[in-house]
Amino acid sequence: MSVYNRRRKGGSRTIGIMVFLLAAALMLMLSTTLLFNVKNISVTGESNYTAQDIIDASGIKAGDNLMRTATDRMETRIENKLVYIENAKIKRSFPDTLVIDVEACVPAANFICDKYTLLISRGGKILDRIDEPKAGLLNFVGTEPDEGLLPGDAFRSADEHKTDIITEIINYYSDGSSKKNKDKVTLIDVTDRSDISYTYDNRITVKLGSVNDIAYKMDFSREIITKKIGDRTEGVLTILSDATRASFLDKESLENNARVFRENMAALEAEKAAEDEEYSEDGEENGDSGSDDSGDSGDGYSSDYGDPIME
Repeated sequence: MSVYNRRRKGGSRTIGIMVFLLAAALMLMLSTTLLFNVKNISVTGESNYTAQDIIDASGIKAGDNLMRTATDRMETRIENKLVYIENAKIKRSFPDTLVIDVEACVPAANFICDKYTLLISRGGKILDRIDEPKAGLLNFVGTEPDEGLLPGDAFRSADEHKTDIITEIINYYSDGSSKKNKDKVTLIDVTDRSDISYTYDNRITVKLGSVNDIAYKMDFSREIITKKIGDRTEGVLTILSDATRASFLDKESLENNARVFRENMAALEAEKAAEDEEYSEDGEENGDSGSDDSGDSGDGYSSDYGDPIME
């Protein structure tokens, strides 16, 4: 092959590449201006909003370009403006259609505060601020809502660690499993995140401790309640620190503990009063009444009482 022919072939290849690049640039320009403009917008999924409500919230208009439409921003607009939409997803369907798929919020919990209750979705979205808890949902106390939260906002606790704890508990009960007996859980207390507890069937207080292994602890406690504690028994079930053992005190044991505690405190008060009177009679002013040998009286709770349950 001659030098001339090689140059001729090389020049043709260069021209071909340039033509391809120009054509690609032209197509890109046309696709973002004249081609692929929105003519049809469809809405799928179920919600309490009309299709037009959802389209209006997205900000999409006929004539917008499919390629230049920022779908992620439009999705966020829908979720923020329409309180009862949990998730929105927008897909392009070429040459001229956008499909908006929405998922409705499902109320999951009441966050009971001093003067109001926040209605919360499964996804942690604030749906409403109501006067009384809504029936059939989980009831939380001690959630500490952050200031300035409004319906449509994602819930945040003033204690950021509580937000994660609450989310984990809601997710635990949101899988729809009837084995978890969600309808029997009457109250969940996260006031102290190192001492989380819940009330079962308005008769058993279950002390779970910290959030560590919370799902396992809830499974374990439910198994004990349903298999080893009577249907009408009242009391306190404590999951011990290793989360493999538990202690149960029935109502009678708790009442006996409380009675003994009160009697001990009354005896201590009487003993101290007698000592004060004796010192007063001896003419001693501001004297040292001696050390208190009573020890730590505690709060009346001891795992030595009742019938500890071992798993």
